[in-house]
Amino acid sequence: MAEELEIEEIRYYRVKRPPTLKQYVFRRAVKERMAEIKGQLGVTINPDTSRPIPVSALAAREALKGLTAERILVEHPEWKEEYEREFGGEARNIHPGRG
Repeated sequence: MAEELEIEEIRYYRVKRPPTLKQYVFRRAVKERMAEIKGQLGVTINPDTSRPIPVSALAAREALKGLTAERILVEHPEWKEEYEREFGGEARNIHPGRG
């Protein structure tokens, strides 16, 4: 009762789209803030859970607390111009209805 396995090849293609303005500014802000705290070593106590946590993880959580794309654009309006230059044209929402 040896059945033969039937193998079928399936290929997937993905269209790579540019990030939305919100994605662009949020990713850039995270990248810059993580660069600032890079290299922090050691372990500390998490004030919420009283458990050990790496110092860098606690610093990252504090650095990213309350971070939104709108707040980033207020702090760095030039990033919108850089986005338009890099990805061409106006900032567009590729997911209508999501905001």
